[in-house]
Amino acid sequence: MLALVVGDRLRSQLILDSLIDKGIGVSYIDKQEEINEKILKDHGIERAKYLLALTNSDETNLFLCKMAKKVYGVSKTVALVNNIDNLEFMEKQDIDFAICANLLLKDSIEDFFFKEEAKCM
Repeated sequence: MLALVVGDRLRSQLILDSLIDKGIGVSYIDKQEEINEKILKDHGIERAKYLLALTNSDETNLFLCKMAKKVYGVSKTVALVNNIDNLEFMEKQDIDFAICANLLLKDSIEDFFFKEEAKCM
């Protein structure tokens, strides 16, 4: 089982470590690399079961997820949504999981302020 992760190393490192700890093979493309068909193939997209698009660009994340499914038959895709205004649109696309870090941060801070049982995340 292979997960292909595309994004910023700082943002991706925790998930990379977690996937490896759970026995999932990972291949990583740094957002600084030019992302093209050769790079994707060199990193195993044709064997990948999962694609995690964690770049700073919603457009890039959407494109990678859609291409992974339609062209390479990747089973499950995850897209980071950086601009909350794009969340609803991304959720309507053929993406299995769209996650907005800013929304999670907002929800966590609200929990901290308004719920007694809130803890560090």
